[in-house]
Amino acid sequence: MSTADLALAELQAPFADSAIVHLNNAGVSPLSSRAERAIVDVAAVMRDGSLGMTRLLKRYEQARGTFARLVGCDAADLAFFQTCAAAISQVAFGLPLKAGARIVRLDQEYPSNAYPWHRAAERAGAVVDVVGSGADYAIDHDALIRAIGPQTAVVAVSYVQFQSGAVVDLARVVEAAHKVSAIVVVDAIQGLGMLPFDMGALGVDAVCGGTHKWLLGPVGHGFLAVSPSLRERLVPVLQGAITYGTPDDAVDADKPTRRDIRRFEPGTPMLLGAIGGAASVELLLEIGQPRLHREAMAVSASIEEQARRRGYSVQPRTISPIVTFVPPGDPHDIAAMLREADISVGVRGGGLRLAPHAFNSIADVDRVFDLLG
Repeated sequence: MSTADLALAELQAPFADSAIVHLNNAGVSPLSSRAERAIVDVAAVMRDGSLGMTRLLKRYEQARGTFARLVGCDAADLAFFQTCAAAISQVAFGLPLKAGARIVRLDQEYPSNAYPWHRAAERAGAVVDVVGSGADYAIDHDALIRAIGPQTAVVAVSYVQFQSGAVVDLARVVEAAHKVSAIVVVDAIQGLGMLPFDMGALGVDAVCGGTHKWLLGPVGHGFLAVSPSLRERLVPVLQGAITYGTPDDAVDADKPTRRDIRRFEPGTPMLLGAIGGAASVELLLEIGQPRLHREAMAVSASIEEQARRRGYSVQPRTISPIVTFVPPGDPHDIAAMLREADISVGVRGGGLRLAPHAFNSIADVDRVFDLLG
């Protein structure tokens, strides 16, 4: 067997005979076995207190490199945060916005990629332009491009929209934004690990993500990757010893912040999240994004086929494995019924959102529709 085959088998093994069906992987996914082992190992080293920190800090920096490979940037341009929302907030509040500047976003953005921009605009006297969507949550790319004008400072979009799995054409957005010297900030949490993404090739200025969805990592860990030019412009929102140097440095109130990426990581490193998340990312990188996508899309196709066969309304599918369909009845009640049967699904877009991963099977889909039937 190839390395990819062995890694895929490792990913799928814990779920093969599981009584739980995980189909909310665009919400909160299960923790991969490799991530779990890494977290337990880190916790064991933490028993050594400060004597274990040298080993853990080395692994922490290795984790930075792993996430950089996932995103498509240099390790020197990636910082760790508590959540994806915290990473977005760093960009929104750390960017020197001018009065009258305009920020463009889509109307269907996840709240964490909307509220920070509105609050940052209020502080600076800037304006947020909200672009409407087409039918069934389709992205109106023409309207999005038209909204980008000479006063636009930021275009803030999700790579994959959380309601339906609609995918933004980032290359087209970057081209339009850079023509007017605007930056493009991408919330990539709904796509990283499952869909192709290369920050450097796309020319995206900032990428925000988290580990608890497709990456099968711990809840409560996020990251931010920025272009070198944007890294120089951002002012650290959170402040601490590391923002200015090391915990051993004497306080100098006039001291400037350090210039490297760690000025955005103000205190004690997020060792459990970073190292545990990186372990899971390494597993996914061994399998390869195309293989992960192919496996998930096969299950996704079965979901769509069974939903349509029953006459349910199905939102148009994209290259994302996410499928949203509307069965008769209250989707919240139906989701609760499925959870009682140990089947996790999401409620989004007026219906049920199912988001299969590469470890899911057609048997998982059959269990869902047997209950719905």
